[in-house]
Amino acid sequence: MDNYVYIVAGLPELTSDYEGSGFDYAAVKESIMELLSEKDRKLVELMEEGFDEGTLGPGFYEKAAASKNRFIREYFDFDGRLRNIKVQYLAKRLGKNGDDYLVELPEADFEEEKQIGDILQDTDFVDREQKMDELKWEKASDIARMDYFNMNAILAFLVKAKTVQRWAELDEAKGKALFKRLLDEIRNPEDQASEPATP
Repeated sequence: MDNYVYIVAGLPELTSDYEGSGFDYAAVKESIMELLSEKDRKLVELMEEGFDEGTLGPGFYEKAAASKNRFIREYFDFDGRLRNIKVQYLAKRLGKNGDDYLVELPEADFEEEKQIGDILQDTDFVDREQKMDELKWEKASDIARMDYFNMNAILAFLVKAKTVQRWAELDEAKGKALFKRLLDEIRNPEDQASEPATP
């Protein structure tokens, strides 16, 4: 029996000690994993592979594309296209051919392409990273917009929680701002992404 309603309803409590001890993504994830079925734990493990910059490659994106879970398929299709644009941009700046480093994906319209290109023109590295993370956050919200109490809601939460962890380590003020946003969204899922906030 799936515990999605119970898990999603408990997310605010799982994150409630941020102010006192710092946000702990690993602890929150493990608390969720304990309540998931074996099938759903494998989905989280697959998503975790996508967070690991050191091991990402065509093999991962092929696995994600073949997943039966819609969130995994759509989010990592977006992620792969975003990475391809970044690779081409960086290769061009270095005077290299980026084709050898691209992830092979099926041809499709990519509505965020221009937005990503504009972000890459930002010469401030921190500002650029914030905007990229904002785009990923919004994509997770869009994919799971109507998924209030199912596995997609949990996966979207974990994508965002990983972003909170990243910024909590890089910039305490930005981490706390993102944490507040995450908490607001899980308490009021019908309002999520209605007022975008920059990390």
